[in-house]
Amino acid sequence: MSLYKKTKNTRNTTKKIVMAAMLLFLIGILVIATNPEIGNIFISKNNLAETNQTGSFSVKIIATENFGESTIFSKEIEIKYGESAMDVLNKVSNVTHSYGGGFVESINGIKSTYSDGKEEKKDWFYYINGVLSPVGASHYILHPGDVERWDFHNSWDADRITTAIIGDYPEPFAHGFRGQVRNTTIVYSDEFYDNACELQQSLKQHDIIASINLFEDLSNSEKMNNNLILIDTYDNNLIEELNTNARSLGLFIEFGEDKLTTFTKTGEEYHVFDTGGVIFATKNHWNPKGNWNSENVVWVISGVTNENVTEAAEILVNNYNDIKNYTSLVTFDETIYKVP
Repeated sequence: MSLYKKTKNTRNTTKKIVMAAMLLFLIGILVIATNPEIGNIFISKNNLAETNQTGSFSVKIIATENFGESTIFSKEIEIKYGESAMDVLNKVSNVTHSYGGGFVESINGIKSTYSDGKEEKKDWFYYINGVLSPVGASHYILHPGDVERWDFHNSWDADRITTAIIGDYPEPFAHGFRGQVRNTTIVYSDEFYDNACELQQSLKQHDIIASINLFEDLSNSEKMNNNLILIDTYDNNLIEELNTNARSLGLFIEFGEDKLTTFTKTGEEYHVFDTGGVIFATKNHWNPKGNWNSENVVWVISGVTNENVTEAAEILVNNYNDIKNYTSLVTFDETIYKVP
């Protein structure tokens, strides 16, 4: 049994945390919404990547709709050092821009509806190696092996901005962000030692060296600075902390008492499962630089029962090609449900 299992007396505290997190999140939404560079440009343009290298390398660029529900194109392209995410997007698709060329208004005729009076507000959001970029596409310099993804979806109405996805696995563990790859630690409770070892071997097949730790042995430094993959049932304290902040973290899955709930693209309750496993991802909630930082991530493999957790873990180990383009998932009765 993990020392990180929650107890009943934490519930009043977590309710207070929810209210505080929601307030901070709404303030953040106002900052973004009043910025003309909405959607695919977020907040900071600082710390631009620089390189003096010459030559060429390959990257992958993908465009999808509705959180990966349909694929517009998926291409591998050879580029030169110093080229940006915007440079590559312009090469492979028909793009229109606004706000001085920094904002992608449309890709192959699929146009932002944020400011045209339509009821559903959709925009283009872009991810590097499965992580939402906090810098504009014209300012992100690509690195060898990067996966650049553009997805056209509704996040503004849902108030859930998805900061990381599982559908570019084994990213971001392989290539990180801005060419910087953080260490990966698989954290597990006693019951899931075998699952942790299997996942460690799976990552090794992708040339990713991951360490494994019991929850009680996880150091504060690892928690803040590493990529984490958490394996345990939903009553683990760290998983519960993420669950408490699910809305502000952009998650479309939430745990309750012996159940889990999924939400639609617009944030409405969609389906309640009385049992099931999940895999979801978010930027590292404990990074001291803040939740919008893209340096490291937290992936969660969890569920209502031990059997649910094992079923979810085995999907990632044995069937990861089946979840390409997924944002997150629920597995129930040997069926995989795409979320959102």
